[in-house]
Amino acid sequence: MGNVLKRVTGEMWRMSLLLGLMVLASFVVLAVPAFAGADATFGPLVTLLTNYMQGSLGTLLALVAGAIGLGSAMAGRWAGMFTGFGVAAAAFYIPNIIPTITTGLM
Repeated sequence: MGNVLKRVTGEMWRMSLLLGLMVLASFVVLAVPAFAGADATFGPLVTLLTNYMQGSLGTLLALVAGAIGLGSAMAGRWAGMFTGFGVAAAAFYIPNIIPTITTGLM
């Protein structure tokens, strides 16, 4: 029993050390200034897809996914319901969230 306890304690110490190093590395990475969104190589494609998702295609996608989610909820298939409503919410919110993240504006 004592041997097992020593081994578990040693593994916990190693895991704590690894976690501490990961936290330290994340602080180092976060300390470096970043300039996101400076490249406009795919600007026209991003504009086209954003217009599609914020226009009629995004509305259609959200409505269809919401209807699938509602149908799955009535049938008792909870995974289908969560998937349908998740896709509907993503079609509504993602076109505003992704550009905000990639341009570094909060």
